[in-house]
Amino acid sequence: MEGRIILIALGILIFISVLFNELFVNFGLIKFFFGVVFVAFGVPFYKKKSAGTLGNLIFGAILILDSFRLLPSPLNFWQIVLLMIASYILAAGLSGLFHVRKKPHKKINKEILIFDIPPNFTGDSLDLSTEVDWSYLTVESSKIDYPVRAKASIDGEIYSFKNSYDGDKVMVNNKLKVSNVKVPRRAKISIYLKEGISYSYVGKLNVSDGFLNFRQINTKDVRIEATASKVAIIPSEVDNSTIDINSEVSSINIKLPNNVALVLNQIGELNFKDLEWMIQRDDGSYVSANFSEALYTCYLNISSEMSKLNIEFID
Repeated sequence: MEGRIILIALGILIFISVLFNELFVNFGLIKFFFGVVFVAFGVPFYKKKSAGTLGNLIFGAILILDSFRLLPSPLNFWQIVLLMIASYILAAGLSGLFHVRKKPHKKINKEILIFDIPPNFTGDSLDLSTEVDWSYLTVESSKIDYPVRAKASIDGEIYSFKNSYDGDKVMVNNKLKVSNVKVPRRAKISIYLKEGISYSYVGKLNVSDGFLNFRQINTKDVRIEATASKVAIIPSEVDNSTIDINSEVSSINIKLPNNVALVLNQIGELNFKDLEWMIQRDDGSYVSANFSEALYTCYLNISSEMSKLNIEFID
């Protein structure tokens, strides 16, 4: 609105100066009037610091000074035009030199949800399933009173987070909403499992990062479906375990404790990044070099398409 008024005022000034200059004896009154207009629009500079308001203030002050003959010589029309341009150039330079505008802070509808499930559980085994989209998923053991604690840090406008349980079955899902048109910010889903319970786990990851630490967990069987995801897995060192992975265009990293051996069977296209400590057997399977000395064994079965597997030993 201010810019439009200034343009109208400037247009009137040009018409008066060029076409009707001979009709006005006291041109100083006209300059004084427009000087007041520009100063009025420049006063908000003290609250809204911008090059535009500062330029208005400088140019308005020049017009007022000229109308009272306080400058060395009276200004003609073209001098006024040049000084107007110079005022905004000077204002832009000063504004950029002394004032850095802060980028507006985008508000994120972040929710932190914590659930302890299932209540009143007295069994010794539990089936857990998770399915996540565009998330950071962590599964690990913890000293908690419930079999499962789920903690989710999400944007409620982007994700649909659900958890449910039925007896010895627990489900935790975090799915992108179909109607969402925003660029999604990744959610963080943390699953804590109680030590001393035997778990069967099914995890589906879609364009997500997963860190599945079963080191202190008794896992009867684990099934992972990964699509365009990065998944790091530490097998159980509490008992023997079986891990079945269906991987599509994903990166799988197995972190093997020293006292756990690995038996690997794979079907499909799989890029082995590092199999230095793996020995291939006649049937095409691989066993880790510590197979005869390890206390426990993890049986890893992978069906893959255009995926990568890395195996490393950890203390």
